[in-house]
Amino acid sequence: MIKNSSLITEKVKDFSLQNIENIHGFFMNFQNRYSGDNCLLDVEFIIKDKEKQWISCFRFYNPNRIHFESGGIYHQLSLQIYDISDRGWENKKYEVIDYEDDTLHFYCTDIEVISVREIL
Repeated sequence: MIKNSSLITEKVKDFSLQNIENIHGFFMNFQNRYSGDNCLLDVEFIIKDKEKQWISCFRFYNPNRIHFESGGIYHQLSLQIYDISDRGWENKKYEVIDYEDDTLHFYCTDIEVISVREIL
């Protein structure tokens, strides 16, 4: 489901989405590629392990219907990602939500971990 998730599992052995505690950064950019326009959403999440913390950047491809609410610099969440490809919706393969407070919700075509770094 999530490409390059091994970047996280190499550092956090029993990684699950419940290890994600909050959002560190939220960046959207648009790119004009050879075959058309693309939108990318990069979200940096704080991941907690037993003794360490990590910042992991997840890239969401072609996000749409983005709903994001934040009350300040600390945005706690309970992340869940659903594979909805069986619904056959155009440009909507995954649904990403904050299942407790509903402060984050969007759809995307692909998900990739692009970096993981330890917080010192």
